[in-house]
Amino acid sequence: MALTDHDFALLQKSIDAIMERIATLQLSLVVDNDFQGLVRFLQERDSFVYPSFDPARSTMTGECFWFRLKDIQGATVASHADRLFETDDFCDLIESGALWFDDPAPKLGGNVIHAIRPPVPIAGKVGHSGALWIDKPYRGQGLSLLLPYLSRSLCLRNFATDFHTGLVFKNLADSKVPRAYYGYPHVDLCVDGFFPPTAKPEQVYLCWISQAEAMERLRALPKHAEFPVSFGFEPPVGKPAAAAQPTPPLGPVAGLELAPAK
Repeated sequence: MALTDHDFALLQKSIDAIMERIATLQLSLVVDNDFQGLVRFLQERDSFVYPSFDPARSTMTGECFWFRLKDIQGATVASHADRLFETDDFCDLIESGALWFDDPAPKLGGNVIHAIRPPVPIAGKVGHSGALWIDKPYRGQGLSLLLPYLSRSLCLRNFATDFHTGLVFKNLADSKVPRAYYGYPHVDLCVDGFFPPTAKPEQVYLCWISQAEAMERLRALPKHAEFPVSFGFEPPVGKPAAAAQPTPPLGPVAGLELAPAK
């Protein structure tokens, strides 16, 4: 589905509005592609380092970036990462292990991964998100919603992504977080068995959203029950404009500080 000029205008408006909201939290956001820095940040917090965003295990080819949120002292306090895959079937990347590793065979250890496929094929330009971490003083202020929505808007604006995805464990899948905060309408069991990133059996759920659904969720963001984001106007829900040629996309810039702390 081709994004329209109206869609691109809405995406830019959402980016601006979310950045303004982040600035009210006395935070600044840097779009970075130094994934070693992301790994160090997560390791310092004893957080799980998802191999898709670890350059020691997966080469960061193609379009990829992560958000580094900094406080007024310049310390990093939150992260969120995204990368783009072009694929005929996203679940093939899961079954082969290529989603996580340059050399998957040793990590699979002879185990066969059977991905439970969603009812529609996840194919084309597929964004894959992860590495969301928020330091405790900044939790409960909507960042777990703002960062995924901002990342999707950037990917849609810059790359016209067809789908967006993430993987979560059962405890998170059973909570409201993936649907209410991350914005995914679909949270489906995908792996029920050996999971290469942890090298043990897991129940892992695929969070996914199509391009059309992502735009619809974005239009509804000003009326979110807990963390509404005003765009300065009411986007029409379910009434996309006629198709038009998209404006030229601009890619994210490493080290670009989008919202200086106030």
